[in-house]
Amino acid sequence: MKYKHLFWALILIAIGLLILFSNFGWLNFHWLSVWRLWPLILIFWGIAILPVKDTIKFILVVITIAFTFLFFNKLAEPEWCFSFNDEHWCWSDEGKDEESGARIYSYKSQMLSVPYDSTVAKAVLKMDAAAGKFDIHGETGDLMQFHKEGDIGDYTLTTNSDQGKTVIHVSLEKNKKFRHVKKNSVSLQLNPVSLWDLDLDVGAATIEMDLSKYRIDTVKIEAGAASIELKLGTLNPQTYIQYHAGASSLEVKIPSESACEIQSESFLVSRDFEGFSKKEEGVYRTDNYPQGKNKIIIRIESAVSSLKVDRY
Repeated sequence: MKYKHLFWALILIAIGLLILFSNFGWLNFHWLSVWRLWPLILIFWGIAILPVKDTIKFILVVITIAFTFLFFNKLAEPEWCFSFNDEHWCWSDEGKDEESGARIYSYKSQMLSVPYDSTVAKAVLKMDAAAGKFDIHGETGDLMQFHKEGDIGDYTLTTNSDQGKTVIHVSLEKNKKFRHVKKNSVSLQLNPVSLWDLDLDVGAATIEMDLSKYRIDTVKIEAGAASIELKLGTLNPQTYIQYHAGASSLEVKIPSESACEIQSESFLVSRDFEGFSKKEEGVYRTDNYPQGKNKIIIRIESAVSSLKVDRY
């Protein structure tokens, strides 16, 4: 058998098993580190066209692979995660104890909360986050509950209260060894009594927010390459949404009885504003906007994006 048949067969089998195990949820394999090895394609291609015997080509391939594995830690720091019965085990080369050399599991859960205070009329949530998945929905008796699962690191929480207003600041702890986002899932529940301002600063993230049960005054989102779904309710007379992002996807669901205005300053955008009429360049309104008692104002500034506003 020629070396190239055996080599590509083993590569295809290995990739197939990785994808299969990942689909079953048994293995969480991150490809970010592997993509950094793309120059190997040129090396293997060069070996394939060398005017030498297949045996010599096979030896060269083995030497290249061995050399790559030998210095793999210099190129990347991959992490492997296994899941079984809702238990997670992870390890990485960057997660070794410096003295003993033992591996330190890095996949952790974190719970944070802020007690409810009836004297707080307005709450402000400022969250600085890296990439990952963020979910905001559900009610809590506390002012806020925060739950994180993943290996990105822990978050810090600080609060500042003054004259009936509480500012909650949630931010990711700085980690000098952090290079790539591997897995990060965050869920938040807010108190439905307080009036809320949300200020979210995220990178490449997936954000799902069902805010229909909350009294929302303003929502400000700064995002990179993000996918965002946002559902609003009618519990506050006026809600203001400010959205600024790069290449992103934004879907907003608003109640059918709400009056809404969209101010869009976007470039290369796919728009779907069903039930809206264009009033001027970049301005769209629902027909009931002048007399509407519940108003939602959405201001969008983005680059290459997909924008969709649905009425439910």
